[in-house]
Amino acid sequence: MTSSLLSDPSPITTAWLPDLSTRRGPRYRAIADALAGDIASGRLPTGARLPTHRELAYRLGVTVGTVSRAYAEAERRGLIGGEVGRGTFVRARPEPGPIVADAPTPGDAIDLAINKVSSGDEAAALADTLAELARDPALDQLLDYLPHFGLPAHRAATARLLRQLEIDVAPERIALTAGAQHAMMIALGALAHPGDTVACEQLTYAGFKSLARMLHLRIKPIAMDHEGVRPDAFETACRETDLRALYLCPTLQNPTGTTLSLDRRKAMLAIAARHDVRVIEDDVYGFLTPDAPPPLVALAPERVLYINGTSKSLTPGLRIAFIVMPPDLAARIAAGVRTTVWMAAPLMAEVMRRWVESGEFMRLVTAKRRIGRERQALARRMLAIAPIAPTHANSLHLWLTLPEPWTDEAFAGEAQRNGVLVSAGTHFAIGRPPLDAIRVSLGAPRSTAELERGLGVLAGLLRSAAEPMRSIV
Repeated sequence: MTSSLLSDPSPITTAWLPDLSTRRGPRYRAIADALAGDIASGRLPTGARLPTHRELAYRLGVTVGTVSRAYAEAERRGLIGGEVGRGTFVRARPEPGPIVADAPTPGDAIDLAINKVSSGDEAAALADTLAELARDPALDQLLDYLPHFGLPAHRAATARLLRQLEIDVAPERIALTAGAQHAMMIALGALAHPGDTVACEQLTYAGFKSLARMLHLRIKPIAMDHEGVRPDAFETACRETDLRALYLCPTLQNPTGTTLSLDRRKAMLAIAARHDVRVIEDDVYGFLTPDAPPPLVALAPERVLYINGTSKSLTPGLRIAFIVMPPDLAARIAAGVRTTVWMAAPLMAEVMRRWVESGEFMRLVTAKRRIGRERQALARRMLAIAPIAPTHANSLHLWLTLPEPWTDEAFAGEAQRNGVLVSAGTHFAIGRPPLDAIRVSLGAPRSTAELERGLGVLAGLLRSAAEPMRSIV
């Protein structure tokens, strides 16, 4: 296991200010690249506490969102980490490994860190839809201020989309949002106030961790086993802590890939009902598993805020997602949408509506299920040297336990030096990770051949675990 994030129990916040004068490209990436360079040079030592998002934004003359995105990118690379209530810190540097000549930069690497997949047909489908929209005499109606929850036609299309995924929900219970991350922020804002405690799996989506920090919420991790989150651990947490909400990804959990059985879903909901805890259900990967148990919202619609969207099922640039909400929370959800974005982009919602109505949505979903099945099988063959957590055959990510002496951060750093990006387990952990593991995402490579090359690098590093790690000078 890696040592504690902090080498000093009372670290001093640095006055770090990156030099961006010679860096090109998006500002967030320039900040992340400058951070990586200053860590590598020793200017920023392990354990150094970085300026707050707001402070650095003010000093650089950029938005707080730009700094937040830069820190998130640096965290994805394994450079920094955050602790709720304490701040953001420089992580321990990976153990040195073999030096690779002309090691690629993250932009040139094979990306097995980001969870996305393209069927290859999205751009052509969008071009056709935009051409249709350009000829539509009613186009100007989409350019005005519209209802906060979305047009009735767009909410009805969302309900139809959910029915195609075997989820029956009335359009009146749906609120459109600007992506699933936005939906999660709205849901948390509707349920909790700064200082409140929300629970989640002990290994969870890193975006949830970032939102909790931004909203000044405390996080209570719930222990997991090979089947997912443990009901007994949730029961204990409810008795010991005043929980305002529970965030769960019950189907193809991120990062472990587990899917909760129907019995566990019922058990978790029964405990939530006994202790009056609301549940936020993140179902963005559910489209890959047509044979999964019913979603939590179908089992307890009065207790669950259900989140889904188009980033995974269609394409990340189509920033449309939605919350299925209990009626008693509608006013809070409306206030959250109005305060943050006023309304989800009507043009994007119209593209989604047309893809649902034309059948394009299910065609793309079917293609992505096939891609997931093929790539999952390939990865399991090539990485069989290490334990891989059980997951659905269509899953686009897997959870791989590392053999000694690898730590998750050292392995991720060595993989990057060899041209492959993966996500260290620390990225997802609340507190100390229960084991050294990595998430391997299979959808981003543009071809099977590219994926094979990336998996080949990982397999080589796994096979080298029995050999002493050393630097070649």
